[in-house]
Amino acid sequence: MNGVDCREFIRLTKPIFLCFQIQLLSVTHAGRCSDDMSINACNLHCDICKMLDYLASKFRLKCGEPTENDYQVVDKCLGKIHELWVLAHLNFTPKMHSLLCHGLEHMRCFGGIGDTLEDDVEHLHQMSARIESKVTRMKNKGQQAFVHSKIEVIQNCASVKQKIEESKMAAKRVIIKRNLDQCAVARAKKAKLERDQERADTLASLDHHNHSQVQRAHELKTAELLEQEDEDNFS
Repeated sequence: MNGVDCREFIRLTKPIFLCFQIQLLSVTHAGRCSDDMSINACNLHCDICKMLDYLASKFRLKCGEPTENDYQVVDKCLGKIHELWVLAHLNFTPKMHSLLCHGLEHMRCFGGIGDTLEDDVEHLHQMSARIESKVTRMKNKGQQAFVHSKIEVIQNCASVKQKIEESKMAAKRVIIKRNLDQCAVARAKKAKLERDQERADTLASLDHHNHSQVQRAHELKTAELLEQEDEDNFS
């Protein structure tokens, strides 16, 4: 899935896993899992998705934005994700290992890693391509490299960025009377606060909700064979 699909999946995590649960409970064949096991598996994977969403919201903070409270939340999220991951018998891939074992370390080291995520790196590539299109016709390669570097320095200069932002704000129309509830920026901030509160509530609820370990098919079969063997020996 691409980024848009992932965000939509995370947004609809609860109803999606509720649908999974309803479908699993509607199965009637003899080899199906018990209702409790099906409900536990759905709730477990739903909470994993919610914790990954909360963790991603903190990792998206750019350099200089995270506070000590954010680091504590990340540390707690990582511990919960590791616990749920083990209970779900999911594989610890290299990416998952990097996230759980080195994510917080890098976040503290750089003061936030939101500037170096995939979307930001792709944006840097696009900026470089635009600069390249401006200097590609220059025959002198040394001069071309010099101009390319000079444009990059100007674009990345903090004072230049500030002046550009001030110019954009000055060019905007000033509306004296307007309903703040209809303002897109205000609505986005309000929606983010609501999402953050919901994520924090989910993290807090996991302290009081103990998931049981998901039992795999071969484990159930082994337990059944051992139980049958004990009955045969007893008889």
